[in-house]
Amino acid sequence: MADFVQTTRDLSLESSAEEKFRLAVEACPNGMVMTDSAGRILLANTETERLFGYRQDELIGQTIEILLPERLRNGHRQHRAGFSRRPEIRHGENRNLLGCRRDGSEFPIEIGLYPIRNSDGLVLSVVIDTSDRKRMDRLKDEFVSTVSHELRTPLTSIAGSLGLLIGGAAGALPEPAARLIRIAQSNSQRLVRLINDILDIEKIESGQTAFKFKRLSARALVELVIDASRGYADSFRVQIRLDADAPTGEVYADPDRFAQVITNLLSNAIKFSPPGGKVAVAIHEGDDTVRIAVRDHGHGIPNEFRPRLFEKFAQADVTDTRQKGGTGLGLSIVKQIVTRLGGMVGFEDAPGGGTVFYVALPGWAQVSACEIDAEGSLHAARVLLCEDDLDTALALRERLRPIGLSTDFAYSPTDAMTRAQTTRYDAVLVDLDLPDGNGIGLVRALRALPGIYNTPIMVISDDNSEDKGGGLDISHLNVLECIHKPVNVDQVAQILDRVIARDADGRAQILHVGDDREAV
Repeated sequence: MADFVQTTRDLSLESSAEEKFRLAVEACPNGMVMTDSAGRILLANTETERLFGYRQDELIGQTIEILLPERLRNGHRQHRAGFSRRPEIRHGENRNLLGCRRDGSEFPIEIGLYPIRNSDGLVLSVVIDTSDRKRMDRLKDEFVSTVSHELRTPLTSIAGSLGLLIGGAAGALPEPAARLIRIAQSNSQRLVRLINDILDIEKIESGQTAFKFKRLSARALVELVIDASRGYADSFRVQIRLDADAPTGEVYADPDRFAQVITNLLSNAIKFSPPGGKVAVAIHEGDDTVRIAVRDHGHGIPNEFRPRLFEKFAQADVTDTRQKGGTGLGLSIVKQIVTRLGGMVGFEDAPGGGTVFYVALPGWAQVSACEIDAEGSLHAARVLLCEDDLDTALALRERLRPIGLSTDFAYSPTDAMTRAQTTRYDAVLVDLDLPDGNGIGLVRALRALPGIYNTPIMVISDDNSEDKGGGLDISHLNVLECIHKPVNVDQVAQILDRVIARDADGRAQILHVGDDREAV
């Protein structure tokens, strides 16, 4: 009797838990769909019905591809098959797709996939309607475009014209008029700087800023920036001094963006140094990083402001900042760029007063040591990635390793040709915008090599046109696929995973796709 009571209680608790789960799924503001290992829909909540216009009984038993446009269904089936083979790798990944309502109308969605543990291939898909997000993104893009074209251009012209007047281009001006024009020019230049900063940080955050990495000397670049900043320093009666013992400090970075970082740090240090003060710049070379430090002799940073120092529009003292000038975006831009360069930025109190801001970037020795994937399996298929963005390259390597691929890097066309001539690769990925060379030319040169002629090649392009390869004519290059920037690492992995077969021992083998007739 006791066992019967206990069993009844357990069943009651299980039923209660299931009911609570059902109510939670129904209350979710996003669409939720549960599918089995074959992709058949087992459960769909009310929000899914509202989003797609189907009744629940029309969805149950159908494959989840019914929620996608016809042209996308085959690709999603292949993606789903790959997910089923390795759900732990893709757990929680989000994909931006187009949903298809019952009436045939399409709308943007984001799908997150979550395998259910201790189940026989059950997957919970969370569907989010991103229409409002896309609309806001369009409005933001339109606003940025308006700011760029309707404000920056005329303001730059105004500031330039006022500068010509101050310089005497229209003849000598009475001192009262000249003073008013100097004030107008100063304020117009301040507005131009504010607009430029807003546009810069928007482009960086949205991934629209192209970074062109190359091997360069930190000292040589810092010296150029210091020379360019001396006029600004003179206006504050501040001197800039570079440590005479500063090493060369070779790094792998975008020279223009790196120069922007140092310029912003120098500008910040100059503004908050007392008249007659000095800004000291030092370079330190460690085992793995190169550190550039900029020291001022100002009042330091208040403790309560430190957590917000790198936030947008953050300013410690409003009154003082207005007197000094500035937008409150300089340090935020520095952090965004340095992060994109694969480094870190920070600050510390300087001995004797003032503040030291520092930037640490990976040294060239560390970057070059990453070129060969020494941790890959001996039986893994090997991929050559011709990419100048180290962060993207490392992310792709980590994403490809679980599916049985080892990835070597080449940062320039010369490096790529050297690697291709000395190592057999099963696939090649080429960024069409490489430093010191042309990606299309590299693809042609690779195809001319006997060992690469029939190897699958994918290209990465800045052009986001809808047609394959964007506005580029790549039809004659015999490429497997064109991937647009910013690079979707999962998309690349899925494409390569799709053309890989495995033998009985689990070893990866590249299948032949399109014009790739045979392995070499």
